[in-house]
Amino acid sequence: MARDQALRSLVADGLGAVASSVQMPQPAAVEFDVPDCLAGSGFVADLCVLGERYAADLQQVQSETALATRRAVEDEAREAARAAVKSFATAMVSVGIDVSGEISRALRRHHDSAVFETLAGIDHGVQQMLHQAQSYVVLAGGLLGQRLPASPLTEVVGAAQGAIRDYARVQPYTCDRAVISRMVGPLKLILSHLLDNAARYSPPKSFIEVSSQPGHHGVTLLIDDAGKRMSDEQLTRARQILEGHRQVDILAMDAYPKVGFPVIALLARRYGIEVALSGRPSRYGGMRASVFIPEALLTSVSAEPAEPQPSVVEAPPERLVTESGLPSRRRRAPGGRQRPAAAGRASTEPGRAEVIGAWQQSSRSSRETAAQTQEARSSDS
Repeated sequence: MARDQALRSLVADGLGAVASSVQMPQPAAVEFDVPDCLAGSGFVADLCVLGERYAADLQQVQSETALATRRAVEDEAREAARAAVKSFATAMVSVGIDVSGEISRALRRHHDSAVFETLAGIDHGVQQMLHQAQSYVVLAGGLLGQRLPASPLTEVVGAAQGAIRDYARVQPYTCDRAVISRMVGPLKLILSHLLDNAARYSPPKSFIEVSSQPGHHGVTLLIDDAGKRMSDEQLTRARQILEGHRQVDILAMDAYPKVGFPVIALLARRYGIEVALSGRPSRYGGMRASVFIPEALLTSVSAEPAEPQPSVVEAPPERLVTESGLPSRRRRAPGGRQRPAAAGRASTEPGRAEVIGAWQQSSRSSRETAAQTQEARSSDS
């Protein structure tokens, strides 16, 4: 009878109090009445251990449930944020393509007009907007969608140039290899981020060099700048992102997020290319980034270079459209000075124009594809 009484007291009073206080910061202690005849007995000691284990298990269940609930709420919020970012960025890309198409047609109509320079400047701004919007589409888990024809690496690098503010600081580049159709857009976005980083973190009067190293298994593009080098901590963090060891939480981004490396990492893993940052200084003392493109993503499409024309420093930049649909912008180097030509690079002889910038989606075929896509979306909705 005494043991039964002690057991009932444990269940009703001790364990009941613990269960009732589970929502409180400090759960109640396990307390229950014990008949005098059982005081200090092994049976009561066993009941105390049982009560303590019950309280500990209940607290663990409460903690794990709270953690699971919090994670579920965060995951739901993350998915909602990702969907919102993707929807907004996709809409911006669609609008940007439409605006860029109108500007492209206006540039062809007003090639010899006084408004050409203004239109070219507006178009450059639109391409920078597209660069940002496409980056957020990728960051939110979306696809670039639009597919351009297979294009020479020369034009893809030029298109990446045209999407950054300081395009004129990127030296001209030429290569006889090309990338397959589905790689044109992703590679252009990867290169534009790398070129933008190189320009932002290097002196304003310095230049960025793009070169290539052909190999048995593919081609490696090298981007060298003369800017500030990353600290060991920054380099480690960037490499972790590029290698996929550090994920970027869309809910934990700063007010002015740095999306370059996360976007590069997502595209590189998705399309099977490798992007790396060298731990050694570039030939100019700055940073070196490399982009390895496997042979399976390369093709032999050749580009026909546009006929060079005399260039005047004060003249507005001239837009040229290449056969593959990636337009280029021609203008002399800043200050009218021409740098010596390097092996495997475009000619920079005095009096000849340099290809120093480019824009994506300026050819008639790519514009028509974008228009057809937009019309299909409108009809579906």
